Amino acid sequence: MSEIENETVKMLYRNDDIDYDVSKLNIEAQQAFMMLAEMQNKVLREAEVAFNVARAAQAQYNLIIKNNLNEEGKITVDGPVSVDSED
Repeated sequence: MSEIENETVKMLYRNDDIDYDVSKLNIEAQQAFMMLAEMQNKVLREAEVAFNVARAAQAQYNLIIKNNLNEEGKITVDGPVSVDSED
């Protein structure tokens, strides 16, 4: 058995199907690994949650609008209608 099989690697980085023990890399690589782990475990997960909340809100807003469409709001002009945006 190799030495790596006898000990538990706490920080593992995989590159091109090769595993690396981060604790044996230089300090800069170890710090980068910790920042990457933090980003993946916190920042990206929070962004994913925020994205999912926004998608759900978008669907709900569209549902509210669609459920409240009426004849009075219908535009009956032939051809395309231009919409002015208020910037």
